[in-house]
Amino acid sequence: MTLGLLKGKCDLLLTLFVSPTPLAFLTVFPERQDSQTGLLRLRRGGRAMKLFRIAVPLSMVCWAFAANGQLPIPETQNLSEAQPHKQSGSAQDVNVLMGAVQQASEFGESDPRYEAALRNLAGFYCRAHSYAEAESLYKHALVVSEKVHGAQHEETATLLNDLALMLQEEARFPEAQAFLQRALAIREVAFGSGSPLTATSLNNLASVYSSGGHYSEAETLYKRALAIWEKFEPEELNLATTLDNLASVEQDLGKYSQAEEHFRRALAVRQKIVGPSDPGVAMILNNFGMYYNEQARYTEAEPLLRRALAIWEESLGPEHPNVAAALCNVSTAWRHEGKYSEAATALQRSLAIWEKAYGPGYPKVASALSNLGVLQRTLRNYPEAESDFRRALTIWEKTFGPEHPGVANILSNIALTLQNKGQFSEAESLLERAKAIRQKLFGTEHLALAAVFNDLAEVYSSQSKYKEAELSFLRALAIYENNLGPEHPNVAIVLHNLATTQLEARRYVAAEQNLRRALAIREKQFGPDNPDSAPLLSILAGVQHMQNKYAEAALLYKRSLAIWNKAGMTKSLDFAQTLQNLGGLYLAEHKYDEAGPLFAQALTIKENSLGEQHPELAHVLTLLAAADVFRGYYVEAEPFCRRALGMLEKSSPPDYPALIDAAKVYAILLSKTQRQAQAELFETKAMVYAAKMKNKSRNDIKPTSP
Repeated sequence: MTLGLLKGKCDLLLTLFVSPTPLAFLTVFPERQDSQTGLLRLRRGGRAMKLFRIAVPLSMVCWAFAANGQLPIPETQNLSEAQPHKQSGSAQDVNVLMGAVQQASEFGESDPRYEAALRNLAGFYCRAHSYAEAESLYKHALVVSEKVHGAQHEETATLLNDLALMLQEEARFPEAQAFLQRALAIREVAFGSGSPLTATSLNNLASVYSSGGHYSEAETLYKRALAIWEKFEPEELNLATTLDNLASVEQDLGKYSQAEEHFRRALAVRQKIVGPSDPGVAMILNNFGMYYNEQARYTEAEPLLRRALAIWEESLGPEHPNVAAALCNVSTAWRHEGKYSEAATALQRSLAIWEKAYGPGYPKVASALSNLGVLQRTLRNYPEAESDFRRALTIWEKTFGPEHPGVANILSNIALTLQNKGQFSEAESLLERAKAIRQKLFGTEHLALAAVFNDLAEVYSSQSKYKEAELSFLRALAIYENNLGPEHPNVAIVLHNLATTQLEARRYVAAEQNLRRALAIREKQFGPDNPDSAPLLSILAGVQHMQNKYAEAALLYKRSLAIWNKAGMTKSLDFAQTLQNLGGLYLAEHKYDEAGPLFAQALTIKENSLGEQHPELAHVLTLLAAADVFRGYYVEAEPFCRRALGMLEKSSPPDYPALIDAAKVYAILLSKTQRQAQAELFETKAMVYAAKMKNKSRNDIKPTSP
């Protein structure tokens, strides 16, 4: 291309900006965490994804007791009373307990004191995550109990329950189910099918089913437990917790109206019994807030989460683990609203609380690190995100071994971060390991597999392996549809991701069909103005934009922006990206006066969120420079050109498309300001970058076997 052809013309350059930049929207699905003293649902800090990715429905965040937030009912106390936090134990404690076992052993294997001592020591080891020692002691205690009380006695059922809950922490769900089913059978015979102890066993068995992703079975059991509590005492605290647990499973099943009704009822029952400032009330407020978070109803979620945080700080102290969990949860709302500084402060405080409470190697510390990793990835700080995730992985592997679902989740997080860094081979390897773990634990058609197929598809798509990506997306889609039905929000997410890949492959008809189906699911579940519909609308606008249907695209971009604006999310990077995309549309239409302010607004948001030196600013700087050049604002445009090129020339690996665009825009500017020699230099640079990009693409193609 010669400079003569560039002089006085801008049409040729417009081809650089006709296609919208992909919208870098990060979505996470909720995960839950229960603390030592109560049920805490955590929005997962482990899976942020480019454009509507799926998060696995199993908990990576604090796998204590139940991955999906259902609280096991203790055998000896009310199930959800929050207590002041205590450390899990010390060397002195274990010595005392071991001494008690030694003394009790003198009474013989048929003495109940020996069984009690074994059980107490097993509980200590379980709290310390020394599961092998705990399991051996629990099983020994079980043998003693069967000798002392008989195989069908309540004491035996209690031990079966304790052993099962420990196995649940280790994600050994089939074994846990077997022990809990045996405990349930004992209690049904001993106390009847309508007794409170039977309801307790039903609740705990439901929790294990939910942890393993068997939500329908869990729902059935919770409903049985609920019927018992309603008949036994309609305003009992256990009733409130069972309602809360049932609501959590209904949320997982996409039964949102039923879930909301049960959350509200649980809150009303508990507040009536213990008052509005009880720590147990905070638990339900927290869970209810996370229910709203999952639906992107952040303005409704934040007040509930703040209230839960305030109650726990006042009643349990500012360094209680429940406070740490509440900080993680409210940070999720802030992150999605673009309040990144507030989110970071909350997560750092959460991490400090958990490290002080449990030490640096505890799983809940890994939870905070994972949440921080998500935030860092949202802010495109990929090295920092990878560091946080790898530290979390070390904790999980040391605590639970290499084949725990939490390990698989962290592996997926690291893989997606490596994908963002362009390290595709390592990303694929980690995802294959995550898939192998989940297949071994859950089988080939489990919900957990859908998430890893989705993630693998994203990695394939990033390498332009569109056929492999589509097959993997379709596998994920089939699993979700078979397990959750065709109108579950997770189905909409996979459809969205599939459509994005089809858009990149220029399969516009297929992309539009899948986007419209995803949008219909979202709007049916959450209404037409839900923030999670905004990215769908923006990508749908991109489909129209790519086909030069500018009027339709503009309407969709504007509708997307209006939804985000109404939701108070105008500081988010997603909002900024859509502004940038709409500006690109106006640039293609020669509406430079409309495009320029949109680019400037997007730049301000990104600078505030990412800092003034982040490489991602380069593209919007180039676009802003182009708008100024086409309006004749040459003096204003030149600093933008220089700044964009400076960033891109320092970035690694090189972003050749962005370098080409920036060099061409600067060449036009130099030509228009009569600096021909410099203009030719930058036009040559653009051609060199293009050649390097072509050579890199050729080298990236792997040879295939015949």
